[in-house]
Amino acid sequence: MPTSAAADSFRFSSDDHPADEAFALYATLYSRGSDVSRGEGPFFARVRGWRLDKVLLFERRLSGVVHARRERIAGDGFDHFVLTHVLEGQVRLQVPGPPRLLTAGMSVLLDTRRPMRTEHDDALILTASVARDVIEAALGPAGRLHGQVLAAPDNLVLADFLASLARRGDTLASAALPALGRAFVDVLSSAGGDAARAGREDQRRDLSRREAVRRFVIPRLADKALSVEAIAAGAGISRSSLYRLFEKQGGVARFIQLIRLDALRRALDAQDPAASDDAALVQRLGFSGPAQMARLFADTYGATLADYRAALEDKPRDDPGASKRRWDGWLGELG
Repeated sequence: MPTSAAADSFRFSSDDHPADEAFALYATLYSRGSDVSRGEGPFFARVRGWRLDKVLLFERRLSGVVHARRERIAGDGFDHFVLTHVLEGQVRLQVPGPPRLLTAGMSVLLDTRRPMRTEHDDALILTASVARDVIEAALGPAGRLHGQVLAAPDNLVLADFLASLARRGDTLASAALPALGRAFVDVLSSAGGDAARAGREDQRRDLSRREAVRRFVIPRLADKALSVEAIAAGAGISRSSLYRLFEKQGGVARFIQLIRLDALRRALDAQDPAASDDAALVQRLGFSGPAQMARLFADTYGATLADYRAALEDKPRDDPGASKRRWDGWLGELG
């Protein structure tokens, strides 16, 4: 995709739907990651979301709604953190231990591998879904972080950084996102207190190396013969380091597949006219053929190319169904 493209985004507002349908649409939007139920008082939800770089950023105004993760933890495969900063209102939080009340100015880290429940009372919040390796690069071992509250003055720069990203989310160019992702690691590190400020240098180094690999691969997706040797030389790392860096992602070949699939899904989501031509997409993105492209897409995103295209056809970008498909794809990239 062109490097000048804007960051991927979506919107949802309960105001845009009949009152008797709005909550069901909202619950469906979040169904991959949360069990959503009604809370106290009237329900409303206004959501703006942007996919950055290993960070999904959301600005949400919520009331009368509960999000919970309990039984689903064992089966949905989520493996990232959620960072929430409260701008207005309050959030009632339950994690192992006594219930807590989060008010304006407070931030909290939540591990999607562990139980949690949040209830929102006229709350304006900034939420960042963050890959585990980014969290560990910023704050050290993740085992102690679930439910950790970050408060002033340690979290003030972090809050300002998130708010700035949200204000400018619609104007951020995709080419700027890797640098902003690196900045996020440093800003988050500053919010963790003295014990965490150093983070884990090995994690930071690995993040930087993976980013170097991705920068080398993305403009060369059309090269079906892209080799480990070429990538290692282009990114300036050894072959053994390259294999180690992507072992958890299923190997270097799977990493390249995922970049190709992401570029394919972005083209479909943007309703790019060229995305209707499978042969052109194969050539442009480096798949071995239309059959392989279709099979990998279905295996990764749970929908055939034909069904995905049909669901987007003649739909506005902020259609709830289109937003859900886009967000489900984002969440799959945080593992």
